[in-house]
Amino acid sequence: MLSTPRSSVPPIDASAHPATWKKPSPGAALLGYSAFAERNQPRYDSYAQARLVRKADVTAVVQATLSFALKRWEWLLIQPRLAAVVWAELRCQVSRQADEAEPQDVTGAAALYSSLPVTSADSALLCWRVGLTAGEAAELMGLEQPAVEAALRVARRIHPHLATRGAL
Repeated sequence: MLSTPRSSVPPIDASAHPATWKKPSPGAALLGYSAFAERNQPRYDSYAQARLVRKADVTAVVQATLSFALKRWEWLLIQPRLAAVVWAELRCQVSRQADEAEPQDVTGAAALYSSLPVTSADSALLCWRVGLTAGEAAELMGLEQPAVEAALRVARRIHPHLATRGAL
């Protein structure tokens, strides 16, 4: 009796399934974190400087955020939007520090954040004060570019006088 295959689909190599993949070595994971931190730290600094008065506060919140990312790097790697998780941490750190700082707001950011949804305020600050494009801001915040563009439209409707780079 001749044996015929039950299917014309070739058998699947079990090692090709993601569940069988090996975790990256600690060195490779650390290299990935280093690249992430090197790319994002200057932009995180710019965002924090736009919202906080004291340079020491800027340094503290950015370092706390990057420390958060380093401690959870392997977990972050399996998140659907790694940048969004780290951005949420930075936003939380900056907001907490801004709330604890003196009430004088020489940056003007407090008025922006009190009158806009947080994503619109972040988008406006990143695009109109820091000078990022909508695409760069979206990448930094872990969002899609159309979401940032929509957030900017909201900010423009509420604050039409601020809707250009450098106006903030």
